[in-house]
Amino acid sequence: MEKKILPKATKSSLVKLIRSKGYDVPSIYQATFERVRYTFWLRWVDKQKVPHSAYYTGAGGRPVLQVDKTWIDLTMAEVIQFGLYEEK
Repeated sequence: MEKKILPKATKSSLVKLIRSKGYDVPSIYQATFERVRYTFWLRWVDKQKVPHSAYYTGAGGRPVLQVDKTWIDLTMAEVIQFGLYEEK
């Protein structure tokens, strides 16, 4: 049977990824994290008191990341680097 690579995230792994993309996530403890099956959300307020939300999942065999209303390029190398996957 062929192995599947599925999206997986923790609060800290998602914060690290989003920070690496240049977004201001001041405190991991003030961010909220939600998961529904293989879809993950992170919500936070930056230092200027502006609320943000990020969405991470997979679609069409590729990783997908959206921050606010902006689609962010995300490579499989980044997914592996930040531990944002699991094999089943």
